[in-house]
Amino acid sequence: MTLITTPALVLHHTRYSDRYSIVHLYTQEMGRVGVLVPERTSRRHTIREHLRPLAEVEVTLSYSPKRDLASIQEVHSLHPRHTVHTHPAKGAQAIFLSEFLYRILTTPQADRSLYLHLSEALIFWEATTRGVANFHLCLLLRLLPELGITPSITLPKAEEEVFFSLAEQSFCPERQAYCLNQESSQHLLTFLRMDYLTMHHFRYSRQDRATILDALLTYYHLHLHPLPQLKCLSILRQLGATQQGARPLE
Repeated sequence: MTLITTPALVLHHTRYSDRYSIVHLYTQEMGRVGVLVPERTSRRHTIREHLRPLAEVEVTLSYSPKRDLASIQEVHSLHPRHTVHTHPAKGAQAIFLSEFLYRILTTPQADRSLYLHLSEALIFWEATTRGVANFHLCLLLRLLPELGITPSITLPKAEEEVFFSLAEQSFCPERQAYCLNQESSQHLLTFLRMDYLTMHHFRYSRQDRATILDALLTYYHLHLHPLPQLKCLSILRQLGATQQGARPLE
């Protein structure tokens, strides 16, 4: 058995048996790791207190290349997420993002750049009070280059090319499968400029955000790997009151 200590983000819990649960972590040093956590030990409550969805912790893991699951020897909180429990929008986003990241971060290889991007983005999310309702959209957008699937957009070559294809990453004259509508296609280049420091300038209604999220998830489905229907989407769709401003994607 080998011991390794690494920062990690908590993604998901799965009940394994009456005695154990599996906690899925995304770690800086090992990538995706599943760890066995006992249901009944003297340290149960302390360990589980640290292993909430999207928590960032430092864990010491005992693992063997011959086994699929590791075990936790020590765990300490690195960046507590206090506002998740008091801010309704952040609470809904935490549920969504933990499930989304659990579905896309499946590789058991370290990617330090990707890990640090997630860590820094979630630290910013914890602290910010501006543009919170757009954070999940911004994170999905800003993860694209980290995952190597940044849209390679070719600008319209003619006035009649008014629909953007999520599948082909180009504009076309007729709306086909996986195409945004004309209004959304025109807004696309503006949306792609969103980042964590400017997301508060993008004022969307709740329906706008739902439509943009659907487009982003479709893009991930087409260019990363197929995603199952996320169970938490219905919770996230309740996020935010109607605001006026920038146009949606559809």
